[in-house]
Amino acid sequence: MAESADLTTLLERLLATDIEFVLVGGLAAVVQGAPITTFDVDIVHRRTTENVDRLLAFLAAVSARYRNRPGPPLPPSRSALLGPGHSLFVTDLGPLDALGAIEGGADYDQLVLVSRTVIIAGRSLRILPLETIVALKRNSTDPKDKLRLPVLEAALRHQNRDS
Repeated sequence: MAESADLTTLLERLLATDIEFVLVGGLAAVVQGAPITTFDVDIVHRRTTENVDRLLAFLAAVSARYRNRPGPPLPPSRSALLGPGHSLFVTDLGPLDALGAIEGGADYDQLVLVSRTVIIAGRSLRILPLETIVALKRNSTDPKDKLRLPVLEAALRHQNRDS
């Protein structure tokens, strides 16, 4: 992995592909003005054969391998990416989590319907709206999510006040 994560470059490289995905998690909140720190890029990708093949090509280009696994580095698994589970990778540009679905089984086809589009580096990026992220974190049992929730709620109030 690179000396430090370069999540902006990782996201820009993803956007330069034809991969269909929705940005979720901490970076999606940051894009919408939440003052939090995140250490990875979380995406929910469309689980079609063609899209997964494009994702696999991208993952190879950034030397992705599963993280937190004992033994030799494992390259991405096509069958895992076609499923609803979470594939957690380390790449040359930083961590990337490719999620088949998130809480409640929400997959790309469901999330794209509620996503917002923002322009990053001149390209359209689908992101999970901050209000949806806050709702998911409210129902989470993860202590890290509980700690971030007040900051995310404040960012949402600020966003709603400015709308």
